[in-house]
Amino acid sequence: MESREERESSPPKADRTFALTYIGWSSLDRRTTLPMLPWLVAEIRRRSERGDCGPVVQPREVQLVLIPPFVRCVPSSSNNSSVFIFEHKAQLISRFIHNSNDLSYFAYLLRGQPDNPESEMSCHVFKACDPNQVPEVISRIRQVSKSALKGDTKPKQEADEAFYNSQKYEVLYRGKVTVLHKKAASTLIDDCIDKFRQHEVERKRLRLLNGQRGSTEGAPVDSSSQSSLRGAFPECILEDSGFEEPQEFRTRCSSLAGSLQRKPGEGVIIGPTRRRHSSAPNHVQPSDADKNRTMLFQVGRFEVNLISPDSKTVVLEKNFKDISSCCQGIKQSDHFGFICRDQSESGPSQYVCFVFQCASESLVDEVMLTLKQAFTTAATLQSNKTQVQLCEACPMHDLHKLCERIEGEPRRPTKLAIQKYLSQLTDNEQAEIFERVQRLKPGSDQEENELVILHLRQLCETKQKSHLHIGEAPQVNIQFDSKGLCCSRFKLDILKNKARSSLTTSLENIIARVRLSALFSPPLPILCLYLIPCCYWIYLFSLLIPVSVSHFFTPDRMELLPLSPRACNSSLDPLGRQLPPGERPKRTGADYRALWKTAIHQQILLLRMEKENQRLEASRDELHIRKMKLSYQEVGQCSKDALALWERKLTAPGRTTVPQDKEEMYHALCQGVPKGRRGEVWLLLSHQHRLRHRLPQRQQAPDTPYQDLLKQLTAQQHSILVDLGRTFPTHQYFSAQLGAGQLSLYNLLKAYSLLDTEVGYCQGISFVAGVLLLHMSEEQAFDMLKFLMYDLGIRQQYRPDMVSLQIQMYQLSRLLHDYHRELYNHFEEHDICPSLYAAPWFLTLFASQFPLSFVSRIFDFVFVQGTGVIFKVALCLLSSHEGEIVECDSFESIVDYLKTTLPALTHAQMEQTIAKVMEMDISKQLHAYEVEYHVLQDEMLEAGPLPDDSDRLDKLEKTNVHLKKQNMDLLEKLQAARQKIQTLETSVENFLSRESKMKHMIRSLEQERAAYQKTIERMRSCLPPDALTDVEMTQIKTGPNGKAKTTAKKP
Repeated sequence: MESREERESSPPKADRTFALTYIGWSSLDRRTTLPMLPWLVAEIRRRSERGDCGPVVQPREVQLVLIPPFVRCVPSSSNNSSVFIFEHKAQLISRFIHNSNDLSYFAYLLRGQPDNPESEMSCHVFKACDPNQVPEVISRIRQVSKSALKGDTKPKQEADEAFYNSQKYEVLYRGKVTVLHKKAASTLIDDCIDKFRQHEVERKRLRLLNGQRGSTEGAPVDSSSQSSLRGAFPECILEDSGFEEPQEFRTRCSSLAGSLQRKPGEGVIIGPTRRRHSSAPNHVQPSDADKNRTMLFQVGRFEVNLISPDSKTVVLEKNFKDISSCCQGIKQSDHFGFICRDQSESGPSQYVCFVFQCASESLVDEVMLTLKQAFTTAATLQSNKTQVQLCEACPMHDLHKLCERIEGEPRRPTKLAIQKYLSQLTDNEQAEIFERVQRLKPGSDQEENELVILHLRQLCETKQKSHLHIGEAPQVNIQFDSKGLCCSRFKLDILKNKARSSLTTSLENIIARVRLSALFSPPLPILCLYLIPCCYWIYLFSLLIPVSVSHFFTPDRMELLPLSPRACNSSLDPLGRQLPPGERPKRTGADYRALWKTAIHQQILLLRMEKENQRLEASRDELHIRKMKLSYQEVGQCSKDALALWERKLTAPGRTTVPQDKEEMYHALCQGVPKGRRGEVWLLLSHQHRLRHRLPQRQQAPDTPYQDLLKQLTAQQHSILVDLGRTFPTHQYFSAQLGAGQLSLYNLLKAYSLLDTEVGYCQGISFVAGVLLLHMSEEQAFDMLKFLMYDLGIRQQYRPDMVSLQIQMYQLSRLLHDYHRELYNHFEEHDICPSLYAAPWFLTLFASQFPLSFVSRIFDFVFVQGTGVIFKVALCLLSSHEGEIVECDSFESIVDYLKTTLPALTHAQMEQTIAKVMEMDISKQLHAYEVEYHVLQDEMLEAGPLPDDSDRLDKLEKTNVHLKKQNMDLLEKLQAARQKIQTLETSVENFLSRESKMKHMIRSLEQERAAYQKTIERMRSCLPPDALTDVEMTQIKTGPNGKAKTTAKKP
C-alpha cells in the first residue's frame, strides 16, 4: 500500500463527490450485530443534537469524496482534498443502515483494520439534504468497494461477514415424541410416522364411536372394546396443540393449580410392557391435522428457530447445545427430526424428538447438510480463540436477541420487551440504569427506549470484557495442600453461592422488578404481579411478615403498598409498628376463608385488567401497523366532494351485486382515491368488473380456500424466501427479516403458487402482492391477486413461455415507432430493446423502481382499464424524458438513466404523468399491434429462414403496408367475434343448467310415480275379496295424448 505522502504528491482523481452533513461517529464492540445498529444511530444523533449521551459533537457540512479504493470525508470549507476528517478503504464497510423513519439519515458500519486485530469497529452517520440522494450515495460506495475487491489479489473473508446469517426452509410440523435416550435410532422417524398414523386412525374411530353413542342416547359401550382399544395402543397418545405461547404455558403450570392437574397418562390403564429401544417413541404427541402446521425452519449461527407464518412469532427456539442428534427417515425419506432436551419434563424421559416433513427428499438432504455445516461452524467458532468468540451466555448475545426481538415493533411493545429484559438484571444494575435514564428526562417512549438501549449496550460491553464463555474455566491460582483443603473450600464456596438464592432473596428481586416497572410508567403497573399466583403471594407473606395477611386485602386497602428494591426502613414500615416482635396472631377458619375470597376477587380483577390491556394493545398495534403501511404521500389531493362520493359508493346497499354506472365510477377515480380506503375501493372495482365481465368456467381461478392452501407445502419455497428481502427493502413494514410483513407476503405468494400450478411463482409477483398487502388484509389481498391474474389476464405474462410479455414489448416498440420516432431511432441506434428497461415495469406494475404513491395511483386505473394502463404510463414517462434520453450518447448511459434517474420522479412529475394517462386512449392501437404480431409470427413460420437480411426487411415492410390496411377491419371483426363468443358461452351455460334442473325434476317425478303405484297395489291387496263387488274400483288408464283418463267400473 502506498504511503500518504505519495498519494498527496500525486492526488488521485475523485470518482464522485457528495455534499452531506456529518452527524458523528462512535466506536463499538466487534460483537455488535445488525439489529443493534439502528439504536446506535439514534444514540449518535441524540449526542449531536443534545449532547447528553456523551461529548457534544456539532454536525458539520462535509464533502464525501470517493477516490477508489478510498472513501474520504473532507470539510466543505476546505478546497484541498488532502485535508480530510477521516479516510478509509471502501471494502472495510460491512453494513449500511437506511431503514429508519427519517430517510435523509444513513450510516455505515466500518470494520477494524485487518492487520490490527485489536482495532475497534466504528459507525459513521451522515445526513443528506434530499432523501432521494441517499440510495445513490450507497450505490456509489458499493461500486467502489466491489471494484476494490476485484483488484485485490488475496481478499480476506472475515468471520463476522456471515454473522447471524441463516438458512430457511418450509416444513410441515408432524408432532413430537418423548424418548429415553439422546441418540436416535435409525428407524426412529419411521416409527414416529407409524404412531402418528395409528393415532389418526384411532381418533377417527373415536369420533365415529362418539357419534354412534350420541345417536343411541348414551347407550353403554362394551367394556371389551375399550380394553381391546387400550391393549392395541399402549402408549399415551396426546393431541399436540402446537407451539402456542410456550412461555405462558410454563408460567401457568408453575402455579398451584397447574401442579394439581393430572399428568398425561396418569390414571390410564397401560397394556403389558415390552422391551423397547432406549430412543423408541414413548409419549407420542401428533400435531392437529385441522390446523395450519406449515412452519419456517430457520438454521441460525447458534440456534434453530421454528417460525409460524400464521401467528407471526417464533414458536420454538433450540440452541445447538440442547440438540443431541438429527436423523432422517428411511422409508419416509421426506421426513426428518432432531432430539433435544425437554426442560419441562422431569425424570428419565428428558429428551423429546420433533418430527417434520418437507416437500421432497432432496430438500430433506439439503436441510440435513445445512444442519451439519451449522454444527461444525458453531463448534469451530467456539474452539478458535483467534476469532470473535461468542456463546449463548454472552451479554452481547443477549442484547442481540433483545434487539432482534423488538426490531420493527411499535413503541409500546418495544417498551414492554425492554422491561422484561431489565427484570433479568440485578437490583443494582436496574437501579443504576433507571437513575441514568431519569436524569436525562426523556420526553417520549421512543426517547426512553433509546436511552435504555444505550445504557444496556454500555453495560453489556463492560460485562463482556470479563465474561467467561461456556466451556472455559476461571484462571485462578490455587495452592493445594496435601489434604486438598483448598479444593474442599472451593466447593463449599460454590455451595454457599448457590444457597444465597433463597426464598427471601427471590421475593426481594420480584419486589424490585415491580418497583422498576412502576417507575418506567407502564399502563397498568399492577399487571406485573399477574405472573405470581395469589396463593404463592399469601404463602410468602405468611412466612416473612408476622401479621395477618388479610390486612393487605381489606376493602379500604385495595392499592398495593409501595415496594422498594433497597432494604426497608423499619421506621417507615406501617406493619412493623402494629404488633410487638415475636407476637403472632392466631388465624381462624373465617379469616382464611375471607383471605381466599379476597385473593380470588383480586385475581379475577387482574385477569380482567390483563384482557382489557391486551385489547387496547392490539388496537394500538393495529393502528400503528396501518399507519406504517400507508406511509406515503398521495399523488393528487382527494377533494371533499370525491371523499363524499366514495363514502356513498362504499356504503351503498347492494354494491357487490348491482352494477353501477361505469362512467361515473371512472370520473370518481379521476378525481382521486382516499389513501385510507384505497383497499375498499379496489374491492369495489373488482366486484363491479366481475358483474360486467363474467369469465367462462374453464378460465376462472380454482375455488380453493386460502386457509386450505396455507396448510400445504410449496415447491417454490426457495425462490419465494430469497425474494422476500428484495421486495420493498426500504419500506418499514417489509424491512424486518421474517417480520410480520415478510411472513404475510410469504403466505400470499405461497398460496398463489399452489393455486396456479402453471405459473407457480415468478419474480415480479412479489411486488404486486406487496402493494396489495399494504392496503388490505391477507385474504382480501389474495382475492385481489386472483382478480388481477385471472380476470384481468395479467398471469399470461408470467407463464413459462413469456409469450405475452414478448407481445407487450413489441406493442411498446410499435407505439414508440408511431408516436415518438426520434426516440425510437435513438434506441435502435444503440441497440436498446424495450425488454432491457420496460420488462420490470410490466412484471411488477412499476412497483420495483418507482415511488409507492405513484404505483398506488397506477393500480387505481389498472383495476378499471386493465393492462392497457401500463402502456400509457410507460409512453408518458418516455415522452416526458425524451430530451434527456436523446442527450445520452452511449449504451451504458441510456440504460443507467432509464433505471436510476427516470424512476426518481418529483411530486409534480407524478401528477402530470397521471393527468396524461387519464386523457390518453390507445386501446385500438394495442389490439392492432397484437394482431400484427401474430400475423408476423405465422408468416415467419410458413416462410422459413430467409437467405438474406435485406430480403427479410423488404418483405417485412411490404407486409406492414398490407397489414395497416386490414388492421382496423380485423380489429372490428375480432371484437364482434369475442362478444358473440362470450354471449354464446353464457347461453350454453344457462342451457346446461336448465337441462340439469329438468333432468333432476324428471327423476324426482318418476320416483314419486313409482311410489304412488306401489301404494295403490298395497291398498288393493289389503281389501277383502268380497268387498270388491260392492266398491267401485277406479282404473287409471293413459290416453293417446299422455293425460291420465279415469273410468269407473260398475257392478
